[in-house]
Amino acid sequence: MAHTGSELRGKDPVPGGIKLAGLQDAWNRDYARKGRMWARGQEGIPRFSQGTRVLEAGCGDGKTLRTLIRERPGAQPDEAPEIVAFDFSREAVRLSNASLSPASGISLLTADAACLPFSTGSFDAVLLVHLLGHAPSDLRNQIAREAARVTRRGGRIYVRVFSTGDFRAGRGMVAEPGTYRRETGILTHYFTADEVGQLFPALHTVRLSTIGWTMRIRGKDLRREEIHAEFVKPE
Repeated sequence: MAHTGSELRGKDPVPGGIKLAGLQDAWNRDYARKGRMWARGQEGIPRFSQGTRVLEAGCGDGKTLRTLIRERPGAQPDEAPEIVAFDFSREAVRLSNASLSPASGISLLTADAACLPFSTGSFDAVLLVHLLGHAPSDLRNQIAREAARVTRRGGRIYVRVFSTGDFRAGRGMVAEPGTYRRETGILTHYFTADEVGQLFPALHTVRLSTIGWTMRIRGKDLRREEIHAEFVKPE
C-alpha cells in the first residue's frame, strides 16, 4: 500500500466566506477525536474487474475501500482493480492506512478533490461517496468538474449523497441554502435529485435514484435517505 503524504494547502477562502482550511481542520479534529467513525461497509458499491483503474475521492476512514476489498477476497494485486484513494484530511488518510493490509495494493494520498493531481482521462471509474455533500456549493461544482476531467471517455462516475428526505436535513446552522454546519464545523448539504444531475451536465445519466431506510435511534424510527447516481462520460 503506497501512502504519499502530499498536503493540501487550503489557505484560500471558498466563495461565500467558508474557508477550505477551516473545513480541513474540522475533519482532522473530528477524526483525531473519534478515530474510525464508520465501522460498517457500504452496500451496493459496484464490483470492478481486473485492471480497472478506480479512484475514490474523499475516502474518509476507508469504509468504502474496505467494501471494495471484501468484494474480491483472496484476489492477488495483479488480479484486482487498480485502486487509488485520497482525502484532504490527513487524519482520515492515517485511519484508512491503518485499516488496510499492505497486501491490498491500494494507493493512498492526501489531496484536494477540487484540484486533482492526476492527468485527464486517468481513471475508468471515480467514486464520490458522501464527498460532495460536505463541500460548499462552488466547491461542489469544481469537484464534479475535476472528477469528470480525470474520468476516461466511456468511464463512469458513481455518486452518493444525502437527500432532503433524510431526518438530519435542517439540523445545524444554515451555511448556504440546503447546507448546514454542525458544531464541529463540518458542513452537510442535503440534495434533491435534480441538483445531483445538474452537477454533471456533460455526462450521460445512467441511474439517478433515491434510496431510503429506517434507522432506530434511542427508541425512535428515523428516516435515512440517500441519492445514488451513476454517470458515464461520452465516448
